[in-house]
Amino acid sequence: MADYKDIIAGTLNALSGKVKEVAQSGTVRGIYEQGASRAKAFGQLAKLTLSINGDTEELKRVYIEIGKLYYEQAKDAPEGFFAPLFSQLESIKADIADKQAQIDELKAQATEASAPDIDVEVTDFDSVVDATEQDGRNEE
Repeated sequence: MADYKDIIAGTLNALSGKVKEVAQSGTVRGIYEQGASRAKAFGQLAKLTLSINGDTEELKRVYIEIGKLYYEQAKDAPEGFFAPLFSQLESIKADIADKQAQIDELKAQATEASAPDIDVEVTDFDSVVDATEQDGRNEE
């Protein structure tokens, strides 16, 4: 039995020696630092990407606002290549107005054509069963 204890103790000592050697060589620390720096870089990439997306949405909003303001100023006399765009805009607005009128008409028809009221007589369950049984006896 003593031999097994010596073998186990020797193996544990050898393992602990290797662990100390690896720890002192800085390999584990280097791997940790490399992973930490990559995680920071990916975090920064995600933050910058979100910031760019937010800025892009803000840019779109500003372009839309510029377009609306220009349209309001020049809608009566569009110039150059804006003229077909303005007519396209007017056509779309007319289509929207027509569809909205159809929706309003359908809503009005739906409220007019409501189902008639039905009178329902609520009775006791036992009296319904008794009446049904009586009707069944009368048919025989």
